[in-house]
Amino acid sequence: MSKKIFLFLGVILVLIFLVGGGALYWSMKSGPSLAESSPLPTPLMSPEATFEPVASPAPTASIKETKSDLEQIKEAFAEKYNKPLSDVNVTISDNTGTYAKGGVSFAGETGGGWWLAYNDSSGWIIVADGNGTVMCEEIEPYNFPVDLVPECWNEATSKLIER
Repeated sequence: MSKKIFLFLGVILVLIFLVGGGALYWSMKSGPSLAESSPLPTPLMSPEATFEPVASPAPTASIKETKSDLEQIKEAFAEKYNKPLSDVNVTISDNTGTYAKGGVSFAGETGGGWWLAYNDSSGWIIVADGNGTVMCEEIEPYNFPVDLVPECWNEATSKLIER
């Protein structure tokens, strides 16, 4: 029985080599050679270029500096809590471009907290931040995605809402 298996495997290997060799031969034969497809370029002689300095005009439009989302969110926290920008430490864990969440801490203070922010046409707005549960009333006007805020506390019903 083992001789039959070896014979079968031998036939399979020979067939694979034949098919592979045929494919290689066909691909080499059917493609145009480099000599046929592209003639050698003819060198062109041109007069030497001379450099003449030209004064460039002064820029008329000012380039607006774009700040990263992290920088804008740090500035929003510094403004909200009246802290120097250098004292604000922000991390971003999720950012969709419109909605973001992460952590915040301030230099010289122990601990930190979470935050949720919304980006409108004027920039990032700190919607909610703290150490406890997210309040439904704070996030509802902004329609935060469920994957960023899967649950919130409803103050009116005193219940945790699974979104």
